[in-house]
Amino acid sequence: MHVIIRLLIGLVCFPALAIAQSPEPETTPQTLDELKAAIEKIRIETNTPAIGIALVNKEGPYWIAGLGEANTETHTPADENTLFRIGSISKMFAAFAILKLQEEGKLNLNDKVRDLAPEIEFENPWEATNPVRIVHLLEHTTGWDDIHLAEYAYSAPDTMTTKQGLDYHPDSRKSRWVPGTRHAYCNAGAGVAAYIIEKISGKKYEDYIDQHFFQPMGMSSTSYFQSDLYQQKGATLYTDAKAEQYWHILHRAAGSINSSPKDMANLVQLLLQRGATSSAQLVPGTAIDRMEISETTLGSSSGIKTGYGLANYTSGFKDSHVVFHGHNGGLFGGLAELSYSTKLGTGYVFMINAGNWPAFDKISKTIRAYLLKDHQIKNPEPIALPEQFKNISGYYVPINHRQHIARSTTTVFGVMKFHSDDIYFYHQPLLGGMEPPGKGYAINNSNSFNNNLIDNSTGLPAIAVVDDPIAGKAVQINMDLFQAVSPLQVFGLLGLYGSLIILSLGSLLAALVWGLRRMIKKVPVDPSVGIRLWPLIASLVFFGFIITTSVSGLFIQAAGTVSILSISVFALSILYPLSVADCIRVLIKYRQQAISKWIYWYASFYTSLHLLMAVHLAYYGLFALKTWA
Repeated sequence: MHVIIRLLIGLVCFPALAIAQSPEPETTPQTLDELKAAIEKIRIETNTPAIGIALVNKEGPYWIAGLGEANTETHTPADENTLFRIGSISKMFAAFAILKLQEEGKLNLNDKVRDLAPEIEFENPWEATNPVRIVHLLEHTTGWDDIHLAEYAYSAPDTMTTKQGLDYHPDSRKSRWVPGTRHAYCNAGAGVAAYIIEKISGKKYEDYIDQHFFQPMGMSSTSYFQSDLYQQKGATLYTDAKAEQYWHILHRAAGSINSSPKDMANLVQLLLQRGATSSAQLVPGTAIDRMEISETTLGSSSGIKTGYGLANYTSGFKDSHVVFHGHNGGLFGGLAELSYSTKLGTGYVFMINAGNWPAFDKISKTIRAYLLKDHQIKNPEPIALPEQFKNISGYYVPINHRQHIARSTTTVFGVMKFHSDDIYFYHQPLLGGMEPPGKGYAINNSNSFNNNLIDNSTGLPAIAVVDDPIAGKAVQINMDLFQAVSPLQVFGLLGLYGSLIILSLGSLLAALVWGLRRMIKKVPVDPSVGIRLWPLIASLVFFGFIITTSVSGLFIQAAGTVSILSISVFALSILYPLSVADCIRVLIKYRQQAISKWIYWYASFYTSLHLLMAVHLAYYGLFALKTWA
C-alpha cells in the first residue's frame, strides 16, 4: 500500500516532493558550457529521450534549448519550440487570474466559495464558522481529499466544460479538518478556482488565460489542449521506454498545459520581473509577493515563511540560505520544474518527456548548484533552542494527508523521530525513505520570527509549535503538520506488520515441506493441517490485496473504473476479514481436538495477528475498498 500512496503523490503535481535522493553533482559546473555538457550527460546516462530547458534572468533568457529526441521512433529532434506537458505548473495561471481579478476589484481572496459558486458541490462541517474561501483553493488548505482515482482515470474530452469536470465526481470535496489550518495538496482546488474565474469574467477559463496571459507574454504556442500544433510539435511521453497516450486531464486548470522551452522562459521572466513583461504590467508586483507566501496554515499564522503560497512553493538547496520559489509538475511519462530566486535574480525551467525521477532530481540539483556557484554562504550563529522545542522529542506522524486513505500507511511508514540538544531540533524519518532528515535552530533575531526555527536551506523560519483545533498541540515543518504518537503505537504497528510478514513466509515454507512430506509418505490429513492452513490462506489473501492495491498506482485507468483490477481489490478487501473470521471458526472448532498445544498456540498467535491487521485496515477504510468510487 505504501507504493500506491507514493505513486499517487506524483501523478499530477508533486510540490516540494522529496523524491528518492540522487547523489550530489560530482563537480559543480562553473561555466554555461560546462552546465550544458553536464545536462546532456545526465540525459544520456539516465536514458531520458528529451529535455526542454531555459535559464533566465531579468534581462531575458540566456539559454533555451531542446536536447535529445522528442520521439524515439521517428528520431524527431527536440528544440526550443518542442511542446512538453508541464503538469501542475499550470496552476500558477489560476493564481495569476485570481490576483488580476482581485486587483480589478471583482473579487477578493477571502471571498467565500459558497457565495460565489453555490452550485459547486462540496461539504464543509465548519462552514458556518470557518468557510472555504478562494485563498484556500489556491493554497490547498480546504481540507479536501486530493481527487480520487475515478477522477484521475477519467479521460475528459476537450469539449468538456470546467463545470462538467467539477460535477463528475464531487465526492472528494469534503473538508476533513477546519479549512485554513492544514495544507493538503488537492487538484480540485484549481478546478473550482477556474470556474469562479469563468463566472466573474464571463469567459471560458482557457480563453481568459490565453487573452490575458499567454498572448501578452508571448506564449503563442502554449495551450491547454491537444491542439494541431501539439500533434505536430509535441514531445511523446515515455514510461520505461513505452510511449504514453495523451492524458486528457479532468480539471484542466490543475495540470493540462502544453508549452515549449521558449514560451516557458517568458513565464520565468515574468516572475523575476514581478508580474511585468517588456511592454505591460500583467499583475502587480505585490501580487507576485503574495503568491510566494503561505498565509492559511497554522504554521504561517505563527510565523513560518516557507511552504505553499498561491500556486507557488518555497524550496532551498543544501545550506545555501537562498530561497527558490516556483512549482513543479508531473504526469505519466513527463516531469517538469520551474524555479526562480529573487535573491540571485535568475531562474530556470526544464521539462523531460519521461517519468524518470532520478533524471529529474539530478537535473534540478545540477542547475541549482550552477546558479549558486558564486554564492557565499553566511550561516547565522544559532542561539539556545527555545524551551517550546525541548519538550517535543519523540515519535510523530503527519496529520495533513493528501489522501484520506493514506493514513493507513503513514501511521506505519511515515513516522518521524524528533529530538533536540541545546542548540538544534532534529527531525528524521524513523524508517528512512522519501523525507530527508533535517534540523532547525533559532537565531538572534528569532523574536521577529516568534521563536520559530530556521531551515538551513532557505534561511527562513520553517518550524513552529502550533495548536490545531482538532489534534491539539502539533508541530509544523514547512508544509507538513505532525502529531505525537506513543512508542507503543509506533512499534506495535511495526511489530504487527513485521511479525505477520515473517510468520507468513515461514508458514509458506513449512506448508511446502508439509505438502511434500504428506505426498511422499502418504500421511493422512489430520485437524492440525486445517488449523495451520487457514491462517496461511488469510496471508495469501492479505498479500494479494496489498499487491493489487499497489499495482493500482501503475494502472490508473483500470483502478479508477470498474475493471478486473478494481474488482479484485474490492473482492480481496472483503475476503481478507472473512478469511480471518474463518481462521477463528477453525480455532474454536478444533480447540478440544487432540492437537499439539504448540501447534494450537502457534495457530492462535498467527490468527491474532491477522485479526489485528484486519481491524487496522478496516479502521482506515480499507474494507470493501472501491477504487473506482
